[in-house]
Amino acid sequence: MMADEKTPDEGADGKTPDEGADGKTPDEAADGETPDEGAVERTGRWVADLAERVMVKGVGPVTGSVAWAEDRLSRRQGAAYRAPDDEERRSPEDMKDDIDAVVARLIKESVAAAGTQGFITGLGGLITAGVTLPANVAAALTVNMRMAGAIAHLRGWDIRDPHTRTVAMMLAIGMSTQSVLAAFGVKVGQKLGEQMIKKIPITMIRAINKKAGTHLVAKYGTKRATITLAKGVPILGGIVGGAVDAGSTAVIGRATDKALRGDMLRVEEPEK
Repeated sequence: MMADEKTPDEGADGKTPDEGADGKTPDEAADGETPDEGAVERTGRWVADLAERVMVKGVGPVTGSVAWAEDRLSRRQGAAYRAPDDEERRSPEDMKDDIDAVVARLIKESVAAAGTQGFITGLGGLITAGVTLPANVAAALTVNMRMAGAIAHLRGWDIRDPHTRTVAMMLAIGMSTQSVLAAFGVKVGQKLGEQMIKKIPITMIRAINKKAGTHLVAKYGTKRATITLAKGVPILGGIVGGAVDAGSTAVIGRATDKALRGDMLRVEEPEK
């Protein structure tokens, strides 16, 4: 690792995707205020619905995560490519080199999309109904969500299932692996696998979606949004402000890939 290279969980400023300009996580409002419960509920429902639309169905001209990932994998493998429902399809472990290369390409394409004026402005108007998030922020979240869903799919996670899709969604909005696992009630040193996630009652998944709403409202829907977005170039400049920009898309992509390799998420024991 080069001296100035950041880990996948760190941005250019040395902060994780969970941290704002003041070094606090989004759930720690700078002014100590609790985000509006109504806004939290609405945003939680919105982000869960957006995850399904983006990852499974696609939004507007943007294809869903699975279709996008499979297209890029087929281009990589050529005649050797097999569709997901083909009995001759190899496992993610057997295709590791190809999947590593495709994931890197997906992240690169997402970074380009997050910094493209026409793509972001055109997408924002399709997805902001019912929430108070700025259109450019919502559009950038969509880019990240599509990317996270594609990575999860290639790594063998079933994003058509609402339980496992929630994990990819939370990583896509910038929550750390530790925050995701904490939302599921997993303690330090414990693991959480896909089959375990699928057994969680859907009522709990809705409660977890609310935590995602809290994360977003605290970061972008309160007075903190002014602070978070202040260092960004206005939307007409083609770059989304604050933590949701082309740079953080790369950070979130790498962090998501790191978290979803294999079939277990795990919070590591802190070094002593």
